[in-house]
Amino acid sequence: MNKRYIKVLGLYTLSTLIPAVIFSEEESAANWAAKTAAGYGIFAYGLKVMTKRKNA
Repeated sequence: MNKRYIKVLGLYTLSTLIPAVIFSEEESAANWAAKTAAGYGIFAYGLKVMTKRKNA
């Protein structure tokens, strides 16, 4: 996996974890992980598409 995507994954995970902890939502860790994975997947795909358009 590209280093750039690893950094984005870390930042995205951190940005979703902090509000979940602060507001202590009543959801399971599995639910949070699923939402985070789906959100990151969409974000990473958009990043890939935009990079391709920029380099084209």
